[in-house]
Amino acid sequence: MATTVEATSVKHNAAPASGTPWYKDRTRQLAVAVGAVVVIALGAWLVISSGRRKEAFAQRMLSQAIATADRGNYGQASAELQRVIQTYRGTQAAGEAVLALNWVRLNNNQGAIAIQDLRAFVATNPPPRLASGANALVGAAEENARNFAAAAAAYENAAKAADMANIQAAHLVDAGRAYRLAGKREDAIRVYRNVVEKHAGSPSVPEAQVRLAELTADS
Repeated sequence: MATTVEATSVKHNAAPASGTPWYKDRTRQLAVAVGAVVVIALGAWLVISSGRRKEAFAQRMLSQAIATADRGNYGQASAELQRVIQTYRGTQAAGEAVLALNWVRLNNNQGAIAIQDLRAFVATNPPPRLASGANALVGAAEENARNFAAAAAAYENAAKAADMANIQAAHLVDAGRAYRLAGKREDAIRVYRNVVEKHAGSPSVPEAQVRLAELTADS
């Protein structure tokens, strides 16, 4: 009798353990949760690591392309910069390559192409530094083409996008020059006055003061 009771008891106690679904077993739940965290963390690390490697490769190619442009080999530089843009799309280096490519185009008398490409780039809402640089290059291209009013507007856009006061002031001085060339005296006064009154300490202030004095001498 004792033996029967003992056997029954063992059988009774063992049943719940063997019949418990794995997903209700706290130990296994913990193991699964930890495993999921590890997998997620590993995936995030791979993404970050891959992104860093991609950016590093892109920056290396960008530096090589800029060095090629500095040697005056604009044809090869353009090809190399386009390769950076296409291969490493989405990286900071690719955005910088867009500016470098269009700077090369400006130096190679391809201003119209540069303007079109830069305006399309600005429409993608790039980071402020890149947006400012792109607008400044548009301004330079328009000024080279003697479209002075369009150049002034582009320079003002460059100033608005810039995230550093000194760069804002420099682009506003460029805008003032373009407005003067366009015969828009009041707009030139406005931007020069903006530099003098709102960017004290900027290296661009002395030039703005001189130009403002010239424009208001007869007032």
